[in-house]
Amino acid sequence: MNMNRGLYIGATSLVTNQKKLDVLSNNLANVNTVGYKKDISLSESFPEKLLVKMSKTPELRNIPGENNITYENNNGVHTARTEEGYFVLETSRGKSYVKEIKVVADEEGNLKTHYKDLMGENKTDYENYLIDQSGNRVQQGGDMENLLQGLVFTPPPYVVGTMSGGVRFQKIFTDFTHGGMMDTGGKLDLAIKGDGFFKIQGEGQTLYTRNGSFSITDGYLTDLDGRRVLGRNGAIPLNGGNVDILANGLIQVDGNTIDTLDIVNINNKEFLRKMGDNLFYGVENANIEENPFNGEVLQGYLEGSNMNSISGMVEMINLLREFEAGQKAIKMQDEMLEKAATEIGRV
Repeated sequence: MNMNRGLYIGATSLVTNQKKLDVLSNNLANVNTVGYKKDISLSESFPEKLLVKMSKTPELRNIPGENNITYENNNGVHTARTEEGYFVLETSRGKSYVKEIKVVADEEGNLKTHYKDLMGENKTDYENYLIDQSGNRVQQGGDMENLLQGLVFTPPPYVVGTMSGGVRFQKIFTDFTHGGMMDTGGKLDLAIKGDGFFKIQGEGQTLYTRNGSFSITDGYLTDLDGRRVLGRNGAIPLNGGNVDILANGLIQVDGNTIDTLDIVNINNKEFLRKMGDNLFYGVENANIEENPFNGEVLQGYLEGSNMNSISGMVEMINLLREFEAGQKAIKMQDEMLEKAATEIGRV
């Protein structure tokens, strides 16, 4: 690895940490926002590239050969490691050669790298595919140990190892765990106990929120910005004095039943995106899977943010320390380049 590459790798670390700090700062700014769901940053390394001896070009194909692996299957997570060769992954930035893989089957049966969400479920969106000798994506099936055994890339003698180009910010995902309940006593303050979302009438689309701080605008139940809250029969008219909202979402005004709040569970929350004001929308062409609500509605309560300020400050300190380490690494590389250009050049 030359010194210039070291500068670039150090720079990727600084850029990634800066983006992580931006996400964390937004979380801390919303620590007192009703119904706020914190964001979590994910980063990944660049693809591992083959290092070869001088004047050689790596062969970007698998060469058959004997190469024993260690294999383990843990609840559908297939872990395999090779000492001599490499597995090949298809990434958005090219092929990556790695000695250890942890893959699961996606909805189409393809083996992909994965991450766990905060509910402990394996997720494969935006992850990398395991590929075979021909560059085809590999599907789960049969004897997995033998299948993975046959996917090991056996390098020619002039390949001496692999090298990464640094780290990059991959994506943000939202933590939908529940916040604490705050007793307000307000008749139009509602909190959801359990999983679920209120549905809000947006401009040409349905919006979702956990923020139950509502009001009455033009005779209808709305959020604080005037968007109408949806019941099972559409927008909810509220004309009268005493408003009671029962645990199942049933709305009564002066003892008369008006409608029931249209609260839904969403199975594929990974397709929800934030749009501000504590609202979520479904990404384009995504099929949002709505299921019946099984929790309770609490009248006179609001759900607080799920962001913990203490853990957030600890994370911020760690990010700042990592940023300082990256700065020192770049400074060290710069000093080495200066010596190479001045002192060594004179010799």
